[in-house]
Amino acid sequence: MQDDKLKELLSGTKMKAGENLKYRIMQQIQTEQALQQKARKVTRPAVGNMLSIFGIMYALIALVGVGTYFVVGESMLKSVAFFLPIILIASVCAMFWMISSYDDNRRNRQKVKE
Repeated sequence: MQDDKLKELLSGTKMKAGENLKYRIMQQIQTEQALQQKARKVTRPAVGNMLSIFGIMYALIALVGVGTYFVVGESMLKSVAFFLPIILIASVCAMFWMISSYDDNRRNRQKVKE
């Protein structure tokens, strides 16, 4: 009973915040959120580049193999003349992947510095 009377007395003395104060507090919170650096998403473009580059490489190798098989025959698939274009395609794709990986790393370092 006494607790109820005490709560009633204290509730009458409580001050309520005005609309202006609420607006200023919300404005301050929004300003702080706008000034904070947003967490950057961690992306792995190297994996996507690797899959696309080597996917194209294997498609080209399969295309050369199928074309060679239908034009010349199975005996050509076992010769050195067949493996030279395959090695060339693999080398070019590997070099392109290394260059694009280096470029991605260089761009990521520049973004971190900014």
